[in-house]
Amino acid sequence: MNINLLFSILGLLGGLLCCCGDVLLDLKGSDNQKLGTSKQLDSNWLKMSEWRFGTSILLVFVGVPCVGLGLYSLHFQMLDSNKVLAIVMLCFAFLGCTGGFFIHTFLCLQAIIVKRIVQNSKDFRTEEEKLQSADNVLEGMYKAILFPFFFFYLCLMASTVCVQIGILGGALVVPKWMVILNPIPLMIVGISLRKINPKCFCDLPGIIMPSFGLAMQGLIGIIAVVL
Repeated sequence: MNINLLFSILGLLGGLLCCCGDVLLDLKGSDNQKLGTSKQLDSNWLKMSEWRFGTSILLVFVGVPCVGLGLYSLHFQMLDSNKVLAIVMLCFAFLGCTGGFFIHTFLCLQAIIVKRIVQNSKDFRTEEEKLQSADNVLEGMYKAILFPFFFFYLCLMASTVCVQIGILGGALVVPKWMVILNPIPLMIVGISLRKINPKCFCDLPGIIMPSFGLAMQGLIGIIAVVL
């Protein structure tokens, strides 16, 4: 089998695994409330089973390297037509995938931390006091990881923008409409649906759109090889 085709298939499957991880982490229900200083503490974490967060980490543990292989395939396919763009995309992809697992793991761990503090803390009498204690812990964590968190995320998004440029510039021989199969346009769709009908689209499809967009990079690679 063509190695680029194999890597692209793995990229597609890896992105779908990340989608499953996102569902386990972020499917909270319409009654969820954003709490805490930075509004990053979700009230329904307390109702969610802890195994969901651990399983979500494991899915992304497998999924992110596969997504990286999918982007690596696109790098090779663009290399002859636009060497500079291909190298820039690979650099962004390397940094983004390096941080992708870190980002998702942090999001899962904060939910576990909140659950453990609220369920096991004996120093506070009310749930409100326990949530305040958990919020103080999370705020300290946010300050520590804020820069690498956004840096790695932006790098991952930048790699897919390079793919869009490759499609529009002809470095990737796929239909031009496939330029919309990208995390950024898909996130805009998810956010728009949530704004239009917050109750119906409170979780899906918005929570999986970034990972689904990464999965679509693998599909782009498959189509590019086949064509």
